[in-house]
Amino acid sequence: MKFRKLAVLFAACGALAACGGGGSLPTGNDPGAPTTNPDGTVDLPGNPVDPNTGGGTKPDQQAESTKLWPLTTGSTWTYRITDPVDGVFNKVVTVQGPETVPGTTMSAVKVHSKQDRTQTGTVYEENSWQLELTTGVVVRLREEDLLDGVASKATTWSPAMMKSLAAAPASVPWEHQDKVRELITYSAGGTEGKDPTYVWKVLEKNVTVTTPAGTFTNAIKVQRDKLNKSGEVKEEKQRLYWLVPGVGKVREDGERLEELVSYDVKKP
Repeated sequence: MKFRKLAVLFAACGALAACGGGGSLPTGNDPGAPTTNPDGTVDLPGNPVDPNTGGGTKPDQQAESTKLWPLTTGSTWTYRITDPVDGVFNKVVTVQGPETVPGTTMSAVKVHSKQDRTQTGTVYEENSWQLELTTGVVVRLREEDLLDGVASKATTWSPAMMKSLAAAPASVPWEHQDKVRELITYSAGGTEGKDPTYVWKVLEKNVTVTTPAGTFTNAIKVQRDKLNKSGEVKEEKQRLYWLVPGVGKVREDGERLEELVSYDVKKP
């Protein structure tokens, strides 16, 4: 796949030490500084995968068939969601392909998801622009929410925030802390600034997990914790993910339950 204006992205993030924003993060609801740099780029916590050479620096990152978070254009996943508030409904996720991230000069892979929340009669959609890094981490640069087809809000991060893993770490347990500046822009007007901190952990490898789409014996079990201002885990914000090579996310548990019903992962 090809990324437009990728040269700008590499110039902005030539080395790991050069990425990540730097400086102190604003606090409270003050929007603070813009999350897009003057040159139209977004800081990345690492180097993006070169689409001309394939996967990352590790051998198991070279083949799309081993990716824990495939981003090949046209791939789709259908999940059954059981939510304590919105009931049971389906979510369909589709990789739409590389495009310029709104408000920047950078390219990333656009991923669209649609939830038909039948109990409340609401259709929720999300557009997310994501990039795989050579470290095996997948980050999101921007997300846009729509309710019943009407834009609701847009969220950006500096540096780009971790979304998932493309490759399993060499050994477990593995841990990564993600501290970012988050800016929410509401379509009705107004902005809100936050400074969340997340801790990601790979707990186990080769885990067996059963879903409506089948039983998988080679899943990676990942835990994501959101920390409060005191650095303590918010129990109600803890999530568990099961990721399968060549398939992607097959189960998510925590604030709600997501189970894979069907999938179609395209080859590059």
